[in-house]
Amino acid sequence: MFKQSILYTAMLAFSLATGSVFAAITAEEANRLGNELTPVGAEKGGNADGTIPAWTGGLTDPLPGWPSASNDRPNPYADDPIQFTITAANMDQYADKLPEIAKAMLKAKPDQFKMNVYPTRRTAAFPEEYYSRTKENAQKAKLINDGNGVENVWGAIPFPIPKNGNDVIWNHLLRYKGVTVEGFSGEDLVYDNGNRLQWNGPNEIHHPFQDPGDDKARAEGTILRFSLTASEPTRDKGEGTLAIDNIDPVSTPRKAWSYDPGERRVRRAPTLNFDTPDRPITVFDDWDLFNGSPEKYDFKLIGKREMYIPYNNNKINSPVIDREAAFAPGYIDPDLLRYELHRVWVVEASVREGVRHLYAKRRFYVDEDNWTIMAADKYDGAGNLWRGAFYYPVVASEIPVSTYGVSTHIDLKTNGYYVVNHSAGTKGWVFNVEPRPVSYFTASALRRRGR
Repeated sequence: MFKQSILYTAMLAFSLATGSVFAAITAEEANRLGNELTPVGAEKGGNADGTIPAWTGGLTDPLPGWPSASNDRPNPYADDPIQFTITAANMDQYADKLPEIAKAMLKAKPDQFKMNVYPTRRTAAFPEEYYSRTKENAQKAKLINDGNGVENVWGAIPFPIPKNGNDVIWNHLLRYKGVTVEGFSGEDLVYDNGNRLQWNGPNEIHHPFQDPGDDKARAEGTILRFSLTASEPTRDKGEGTLAIDNIDPVSTPRKAWSYDPGERRVRRAPTLNFDTPDRPITVFDDWDLFNGSPEKYDFKLIGKREMYIPYNNNKINSPVIDREAAFAPGYIDPDLLRYELHRVWVVEASVREGVRHLYAKRRFYVDEDNWTIMAADKYDGAGNLWRGAFYYPVVASEIPVSTYGVSTHIDLKTNGYYVVNHSAGTKGWVFNVEPRPVSYFTASALRRRGR
C-alpha cells in the first residue's frame, strides 16, 4: 500500500510539472475509482504502520436511537478509548501532523486547548447514486475561467483524482452535503476574558447541484440557495440573509440580499462575499471554512499528508449539551471533541497579484474521504498566522453523509473564538427534508420571514 501511495504522489508531481493541470482524467484513471481508490477518489487502503485503516464503505445505516425528537445523533464510537492527548508539553513529537493553528493554540492556551486523539474510523460515506455519478462525470468535468468555474459535471465530485489546487477546492465547494439541509444555527463569540455574544436562528439550505432531476437549476448553474433569519438576540430579531451561488461564479456572481427589520427593507447585498466582515472575527468566505468564488486566490496543491484533524464529532453537535459549559472561555471543552489521524490534501491559497483580500495566505487541510476542509490556517499581509479554523461535522449515517455541524474560527490577536452552526439547546440538523420551493429563496420571502 505504501508503494501505491508513492506512485500516486509521483504521478501527481509529473502532471503538475508537465502543465496538464486542467486536463480531465483518463479512462484508465477513472477505472481506479471503486478499486484501489474509493468511489470519490481517496486511497482505499490503510497506511504502512496501520494507524489509518482501510476504507470499507463507511457508516451507511442509521445510528441506534435515530430518529429522535431532538434530532440527536449518538456518538457512533462512544466506547473508543483516548489513545493519547496532544498538549503543549508533548506537541513537538506530533508537530509534523498538526495544522499551524493547532500548534499556535497549544502554545497560547495550554490550559484550555488540547487534542484528544482516538482510533481512526473512516466513517465517510455518500449515497450509492452519488458514487455512480462521480465515475460517470470524472472524465468530462473540467475547470473553466482560469480555474474559477466548473463545467460538464452535476451531482458528483468533479475531480476525484485532483491534478491541482483548484480541483481540490472545487471538490470541497461541490461535495455532497445533502440535497436539503435545515437546522437551528447557534452562534457564540467567546473571548478569553469571559465576554460573550450569542445569536440563534433557523437556517435553510438547498443544494440543487446535488439534485440530478433539477433541470432548471442545472441550466442556470445554480448550486446553492441559502437563507438565515435571526431569532435571537432581541436586537437582531428578524434580520435575514439570502444568498444564491453559481457553478461559474465569475460569469454569474453570487446573488445576495439582506433584510433589516428596523428599516423593513430588503437590500441587494453584492458585498456579502469574499472578505467583507461577517461576525467580529470572521469574513463571509470563512463560512464552511471556505465558500463562494475562488477567484481571489492562486491555489497551490502541496500534496497529501497524514494529519490529526477533527473527525466523528457527533458529541459536540448534540442538542443536549450545556451551551455555556461547552463553549467556555479559551476554547470548546476539549472532552467534547474528537481528533483522529487521517490523510488530507494540503492546499495553499495565495492572494493573486493585483487582488486584495484580508487574508494574504490560507492553508487548507482537506479530508481525502469526504472532501471537506477540516482545518485552515489564515495569515495576515505581513505573513503572520492571524486566524485559524476547525470543522467538526455531524455524522448523519442515515443519508449517509458527514457534513455541516460545528465549525470554529479563532483569532490569535483578539483572543477570541467564534462557534457557528451548533445545536445546543435546540434541535440537530436534518438532511432529508423536502426541498423548499424556489420562491422561498427570494427577496420577498426573506422580508416576510423577518417580520
